[in-house]
Amino acid sequence: MQSQILNIQNNGCLTIAELSTEGTDKLMYISGDTAIKQRKLIIEEVSESGSVNDLLVRNLSDQFVFMMDGDILIGAKQNRVLNTSVFIAPESKSKINVSCVESGRWAYRTKSFTSADFTMDFAMRCSKSRATTKSLREKRGHYADQNKIWEGIADSHSSRKIYSDTSDYSEIYETSKKDINKFINDFKSDSSANGMSVFINNKLICLDIFGRKDIYKEYFPKLLKGAAQDAIFIKKKKEFNEAEVKYKTVDFLDKFDDMKFTSHKGLCEGQERRFETKEISGFELLYENNLIHLTGLNIKDEK
Repeated sequence: MQSQILNIQNNGCLTIAELSTEGTDKLMYISGDTAIKQRKLIIEEVSESGSVNDLLVRNLSDQFVFMMDGDILIGAKQNRVLNTSVFIAPESKSKINVSCVESGRWAYRTKSFTSADFTMDFAMRCSKSRATTKSLREKRGHYADQNKIWEGIADSHSSRKIYSDTSDYSEIYETSKKDINKFINDFKSDSSANGMSVFINNKLICLDIFGRKDIYKEYFPKLLKGAAQDAIFIKKKKEFNEAEVKYKTVDFLDKFDDMKFTSHKGLCEGQERRFETKEISGFELLYENNLIHLTGLNIKDEK
């Protein structure tokens, strides 16, 4: 994959390398956050009784809508997380596969969902990605391992001494919100970027590339908040190594085209190419051969 590193930014143990790749902005679409705020995307329970691992999505707009793997949905009978990235057709209705991130609630707070301003942390995204890939290979759809997600949330609550009467994943972010926002305040997105790699203590934990620069700009703070949920709790910090960050970013992208993929129909529109190596799990979402979203997640540090 042809790419250029635009800048490298660091604070403590957290480092990002912003990227520019070829072929961006070929398709017009908007983010789920934008569509929800404009009341053009309605995400609800599939029925009055509901289904833990499925939701109904109605796109009322005349535009395609993108939502990212790891997006947290707040409301309805319990909070959920997207199991994969989705590309939703204009004026369409779809059922999407999700996972519960609030096991102690099954009662309406709102009729429909809003989107949180942070993503799931990368270790749990990785665990979810691997489980979803396994489910697809077994022809069971875009489902993850629900019990493992609940266990990961419980472990995070316990290690950080967080109490939530509904076992809500969002409490991990909310209890440290001020510290997280302060920690990431000096990171700035480049207007030419459409992706970034994220490192903790010089270890690549995630790489995300988007098909549109404006969509990347929207996700930039959300991804940083996902990374900072772990980074602010790390006490032992290694010396920042810019050369190592550059090498690992370029090395992943150089190897990407030679990876072995399995192909699957996208959860809404498009096609997914999913991959897994000894170090990285992830997928590429394409629509008519145009990149919508690519993610690679470090499997060594998954929860």
